[in-house]
Amino acid sequence: MNYRSVVASPAYCPAPGRASRILHIASREAEPVMMVSTLYLPCGPGPFPLWVFNHGRNFGNTVHQARSRPDALAKVLLRQGYAVLAPNRRGFADSGGRHLSHWANPLAGSLCCARDIETVVLAMSGKPYIDASCIIVSGHSYGALGTLAYGMKPHAGVRALVNFAGGLRGESDQGWQQPLREAFRYYGRRARVRSLWLYADNDSFWPLDYAKSLHDAYCEHGASAEFVNLGHFKECAHRYVLDPDGVDFWWPRVAGLLRGIAA
Repeated sequence: MNYRSVVASPAYCPAPGRASRILHIASREAEPVMMVSTLYLPCGPGPFPLWVFNHGRNFGNTVHQARSRPDALAKVLLRQGYAVLAPNRRGFADSGGRHLSHWANPLAGSLCCARDIETVVLAMSGKPYIDASCIIVSGHSYGALGTLAYGMKPHAGVRALVNFAGGLRGESDQGWQQPLREAFRYYGRRARVRSLWLYADNDSFWPLDYAKSLHDAYCEHGASAEFVNLGHFKECAHRYVLDPDGVDFWWPRVAGLLRGIAA
């Protein structure tokens, strides 16, 4: 599909020296709070296909987490004509509300994430500069867990999910492996869209054999999910998608996915 052939909305191009702008997207509770989101838009006419990137979770209080700004990822996707949205879910960074999750119940936490992802996708799908028929939803670490949970009830325009080293683990506790595997099995049984899973063989959070067991659980009932071992990246590969040096590490696989969508 040639996205530039559709009726264009007014062009948007970031001002010199400014690569992004901030949106405030209301949550859908009886008393809404604002989810602060970073938006990157290509220069030129839209509407643009949309890439949503869902952040992970740092250890400690989530309100002290920095606002999500995946600049390296956005830079390469902007060149492909994608708008990129990086929402901060409720209770993270400077977004309002609270986020409650625990490694012992990753399913409950990821469903909260999925609700916020659903909210921002619906909000963006109504923007005149967004092509709501072509949306990719991705996430890193805990954000990827929420992304897969969202894949059980995705927007009709979501074409694929991308899992960048997804999961949720205990900080120092034992016993987190089986609840997480069961959560992946639950998502896979209800999956409605294909996904690309990008793990690495030196991720200190997810040993590769364990990551493959998550994939096996997800695909147990026939979910369409491609698992890729990207190999070795620096001392620990867990944050490769946030590292400017990591673009060449993950981009070829994502580029293949986008070519398949555009065909």
